[in-house]
Amino acid sequence: MSRAEIYYLKLLVRGARPRRFEPLRFGEVDDHRCMDCPAYSDCLHFVSRIPWDGFTCRFCPAFLRKSG
Repeated sequence: MSRAEIYYLKLLVRGARPRRFEPLRFGEVDDHRCMDCPAYSDCLHFVSRIPWDGFTCRFCPAFLRKSG
């Protein structure tokens, strides 16, 4: 993880943890993103500042609670 990535983690809502991932196809979005999560817009903002091609919510504690 780069220094920029670590710095921008501080901008996220506590506990939100998007993870770098390959770009998603439209049919994969529901399997990798939790768009109704209260932190989703913060995660989008975070990812937009980092040079990532894509991201997933699958390893975020909030996503795990949703799917569990």
